[in-house]
Amino acid sequence: MDNIILSGMLKEFVVRHDLQQEKAEKQFEKFTNYCLLKADHYDSFDFEKVDTGECMGIDGVGVSVGGVLVNEVADVEQFTKNQFSAKFYFTQAKTSSSFDLGDFLKFSGTVKLFFGQDPSAIPAELKRAFEIKTVIYDRAAKMAQLPTIDLCYAFTGTFNKNTSQAGPLIENEINILRGMRYLSSHVEWRVSDGEELAKLYRETQNDIQKEISFQRHVALPGIKGASAAYIGVVKCVDYVKLIQKENGELNKGLFFENVRDFLGINNPVNEDIAATIHSIDERDRFAILNNGVTIVAKKVTPSGDLFKISQFQVVNGCQTSHVLFKNKEALSSDMYLTVKVIETSDVDLSGQIISTTNSQSLVVKEAFATIKPYHRRLEDFFNAMRDVNYEYYYERRPHQYDHQDIRHNLIVTAPALIKSFVSVVLEQPHKIHYYYGTLLEEYNRDKFSELFSDSDYPGLYFAAHHLASKVKIAMMKNVAMKEWAFHISLLVKKLIAPLLSKSSNLNDKKFLDTLAYIDKEFDSSFDIAIKLVSSLNLETKRNREPEVTALILKNLNNYQFPKIPKDVNKRNGSTQGEGNLLKNKPLAKHVEPNRRKLLDGENSAGTIGEAVTLRLVNGRYSGIVVHNNIELKEIRISYGPYSIDICKNSSNPEYPTIGTRVQFEARSEKYTQID
Repeated sequence: MDNIILSGMLKEFVVRHDLQQEKAEKQFEKFTNYCLLKADHYDSFDFEKVDTGECMGIDGVGVSVGGVLVNEVADVEQFTKNQFSAKFYFTQAKTSSSFDLGDFLKFSGTVKLFFGQDPSAIPAELKRAFEIKTVIYDRAAKMAQLPTIDLCYAFTGTFNKNTSQAGPLIENEINILRGMRYLSSHVEWRVSDGEELAKLYRETQNDIQKEISFQRHVALPGIKGASAAYIGVVKCVDYVKLIQKENGELNKGLFFENVRDFLGINNPVNEDIAATIHSIDERDRFAILNNGVTIVAKKVTPSGDLFKISQFQVVNGCQTSHVLFKNKEALSSDMYLTVKVIETSDVDLSGQIISTTNSQSLVVKEAFATIKPYHRRLEDFFNAMRDVNYEYYYERRPHQYDHQDIRHNLIVTAPALIKSFVSVVLEQPHKIHYYYGTLLEEYNRDKFSELFSDSDYPGLYFAAHHLASKVKIAMMKNVAMKEWAFHISLLVKKLIAPLLSKSSNLNDKKFLDTLAYIDKEFDSSFDIAIKLVSSLNLETKRNREPEVTALILKNLNNYQFPKIPKDVNKRNGSTQGEGNLLKNKPLAKHVEPNRRKLLDGENSAGTIGEAVTLRLVNGRYSGIVVHNNIELKEIRISYGPYSIDICKNSSNPEYPTIGTRVQFEARSEKYTQID
């Protein structure tokens, strides 16, 4: 690749996403799909959702319904019960530095096949997307408008649509798609060259810095957790520039933290906003007729009326923003919008702002999922485990760990954690292909299956993810089985970590024992799980069937495990002769006595009543208060699965309430409470 900047970005991308084993062409395909789709679909993008394998002519297909990328018919059926919008994305990626018109025509030709009426003409790699397309058009009566279609051809060189001789030829080809009746409301094509791909990649990292003229602004009084806060008015035409991408499209990634997706131009409220824009008599009153927008940024640099805003999200004002963008040609210079800008890196404050500013009307439930206090507890637990060399980072809010030197596979998002929990703890790996919002809605109907319940021990989520992560890494040597990774994770859990269950009453001691046993016995149990699933000769597409999960678990109970020598039984305190490693009850008869207690679910002493000495590096930490020792002027806190005694802050005469979260400082292995 001749493009030095793009080559550097691609290398960083490959390392962060652990794609070193992929061929160079496949790495670039994934990079292209990521650049084109990740920013607008932060929580629903997945490489596997859009990948087309070895399909000729198309390297990526993304079907977006209501702003969510879907690859399951069940999800489409869920999202099309009410009025909906849909968009089809098609990508083709070439590492060449020169544009090839022939390749583009093959690309567009395959897209035309996709929208044809003959299923037999569809390449096998596009069958699932074709089924989803069929469901979408079958429900045309509920479409807000016909779907839009986006074709993007990416290469590493330079391309100018206005001067390229290929432009008119491509237009003729695309016009055939546009001419297909009842197919689409809009068909767009573009060639993303090296420069545009580089800009798009920066946008996926939320690496956005924009300038805006912030007229008649005032600084708000100091707010705890915020470095600065301002309120004022911005010209609507300037605000539209703020929220659009370099290529002129609306940057939907800026609205991910906004809990309501765009409700459509025909929504009554949005119709009123549009009417005000087009009214000569009312447009100059826009600032007082509209509630305005709220922006949360990691960095705000004012210089007079000119503000530089970096790494920002529009957390309230999604409807207003979309309507302004869709009507940007009608905006006049005398139209202003009220804007609040808050500079903060505090994810708790950001979550509070989101919750408060979006509580006045109907919201999408899953958007509030990670705002719950329980996720703060989960993050603290993951932080504590890093101090004992489990390098996972729980991402409560999107872009939380951007611009930090952390590999992507170490960052655990809520959607990823749900997949691990549903497959390992709830034992339903066939459901992990669904959109996480669908899973939240399904499981949270019943308190016994509720996800992120306040009564859930955080170690359940951590151990489930750790186990699934180890399976994913081990699968790199078993690529043919990768579609069964979550089923393999369930089998490994059944073999060596049966306490990973909602009903097990897992506590700190049991958690630490279980985690240690997973690390110790993983390799052998993984090999057994692989052999078991392989022996069933199942078609890959059947990994979505609940009956197959039941079949795999049934075969686990009947599986003939290797015999172990008599002397091993004697060392483990058994008087039995040779026998199977597993018979009916996982490992119960052939493990050391103290481990058998854990597997049988016998009570183990927790660590709450006993402080554990940890050597934390100097810095600030957080924990939950479990005991106050007034005599020794100490506070005992729960730090993940550990308990630590910290010196009480001498400047504050009051002791914190049991159950509250406090911060403490580590200095030379001495831990002291801080405000």
